[in-house]
Amino acid sequence: MKKDLGNDSISKLLLQLSLPAILGMLIAAIYNIVDRIFIGRVNPLGLTAIGITMPFQVIQMAFVLLIGVGGSTLVSIKYGEGDIDSAEEILFNSLIYIIISELILTALCILFMEPIFKVLGVSDSVYPLARDYIIIILLGGVPGLTGYCLNNMVRSLGFSKQSMFIVLISSIVNIVLDALFIFAFGWGVKGAAVATVISQSLVTVAVLHFFIKNREVPIKLRFKHNKYSFNTIKEITSNGLPNFYMQIFGTILGIVLNRFIIKYGGDYHLASITIITSIMMFFTMVIYGISQGAQPIIGYNYGAKKIHRSILAVKITTGVIIAISIASLVFLELFPTVFVQLFTNEQSLLEITNHNIRIYILGLPFIGIHSITTTYFQSIRKPRTSSVLYILKYGAVLIPLLYIIPRFVGIDGVYISNALSDSIAGIVALIFLVKDIKRMSKKEV
Repeated sequence: MKKDLGNDSISKLLLQLSLPAILGMLIAAIYNIVDRIFIGRVNPLGLTAIGITMPFQVIQMAFVLLIGVGGSTLVSIKYGEGDIDSAEEILFNSLIYIIISELILTALCILFMEPIFKVLGVSDSVYPLARDYIIIILLGGVPGLTGYCLNNMVRSLGFSKQSMFIVLISSIVNIVLDALFIFAFGWGVKGAAVATVISQSLVTVAVLHFFIKNREVPIKLRFKHNKYSFNTIKEITSNGLPNFYMQIFGTILGIVLNRFIIKYGGDYHLASITIITSIMMFFTMVIYGISQGAQPIIGYNYGAKKIHRSILAVKITTGVIIAISIASLVFLELFPTVFVQLFTNEQSLLEITNHNIRIYILGLPFIGIHSITTTYFQSIRKPRTSSVLYILKYGAVLIPLLYIIPRFVGIDGVYISNALSDSIAGIVALIFLVKDIKRMSKKEV
């Protein structure tokens, strides 16, 4: 059933759009875990190969987010304005943009693979596995990641359930092909890479079919009536930069955080932070899924000049996110073992992680506030504010804290720094949000 983003109940729309977004992310996470389980069973070095080539995939996904989120928020706004031609032009240029970007990225990564491997510290034993895996992944970038990029547009038009089903089918196919290629055919990491590219390519086929053939879709992908526009590409880039920063800076920050953990805590704490971030991933997915669900509501109504509905959507979403975050925080503080013991039975690691996670997650409610705030500013065409908030969260606050606090309290200082950083970034984001909502309210009056 088609959703009326401009008139239906905000709470109802948020539920309808958020649940599929959350489930879609959980499904993708599960299939990634299964992928690694299969490879680990055949060749443990295969896991090393996948892990050490992650920077290549991070860059790929950074462009997917840059174009996918940048384009989808603009599509929502134009759809709300009733400017279908402009929305279709943005969709068309997003397709051209992701194809060109992935082609250039593939060529550069393959051309400079040897020096990049040296910087990453790829050993002789892992080198052939890493090379075989990443070459297939890179060559599959255009057919595989184009769909993931444009799937953001599917969701931004209110078709969140269809977006989820596309990811679900792809994930099931990936798991089946993993088992076939890795175990039955004995292809090892090559098999995992081929399975990934094929399953991702199905997303591209499904999304293109959705925009070309589906009669319910108000925005169509028309090749004859649209042309490449540098100004449109520039606008997509500007609006998507916050997500690009998030992907790149988040990865760099993870590396920096690990260095401080090794320095002050050693291998056991490195294992501990891996467990903690894995647990946190599932809780933050819920938060990010709700923010994703709010995006088309905010963007559409902003474009339709129904500012009061955009503001109401932000207020309801913020309330829901804070409530869920606080409930999650209380549960994790009281019963961390419920989740930690899923990853380890070793008593010493269990005790260390139970202690660490109680500190690390203290800023959880503020992560949610930061998420909806950055989503809001992108949805109303203020990407620079979102970029500032992302940079604040992913470095400007945390890195100085990491250099100061652990010197006085040791390894606990690393976890305290993370919680403080999340809290400070969230409070600053809330100040920005409240100030802008007041401005928007006066503007409508």
